[in-house]
Amino acid sequence: MSDLGRRTRTALVYGGVVLVALVLPPLFFFALLAALGALALREVRDLVGARAPELAIGAAYLVLGLGALGYLRTLGPEWVLVALAPTWAMDVASYLVGSRWGTRRIAPRISPGKTVEGTVGGVVAAMLAGFAACVALGVRPAAAFLVPLLAGPAALAGDLLESAVKRAAGVKDSGTLFPGHGGVLDRIDSLLLVAPLVAAASRLP
Repeated sequence: MSDLGRRTRTALVYGGVVLVALVLPPLFFFALLAALGALALREVRDLVGARAPELAIGAAYLVLGLGALGYLRTLGPEWVLVALAPTWAMDVASYLVGSRWGTRRIAPRISPGKTVEGTVGGVVAAMLAGFAACVALGVRPAAAFLVPLLAGPAALAGDLLESAVKRAAGVKDSGTLFPGHGGVLDRIDSLLLVAPLVAAASRLP
């Protein structure tokens, strides 16, 4: 946990920018998504090279995840928060619990630093944060049940998917934009799967 201070400062700045963009008119949030998408696409290109099929898949994946966030913003800022709360809780709790008590690797070939203990702590935190956000923001019962239940596993899947791509490319981080956190993809990898989940849940009666 030697880099906890740097990671915390970076996370606070990143989270603050996202939250400020949420309270401003929607255009500001869409502009932020466009900027993140452009930076993330460049990182995808750096990871997969000039291989057109992989680049197309990466671009489609970004469109799905960031497009879902944009759709949630059209429903209201509260829906974006429903996606952000469990995702951020999963990230923070996984790191803290894994750093303190983690011993058993969950996917050593893909993500050597990820542990069973950290993952369990992260999933529990995501469930609690997702449920609290859904209740506080008045989300409908079906979504309030499914989002806390599935957000943690979705966040984990998104994280491992990006880790597999980085492992294939032989790099530790997707970029260097965020000190202590890596690149844009390292910051939004989990959210790219959680956002479509929440978008689907928002359609439930």
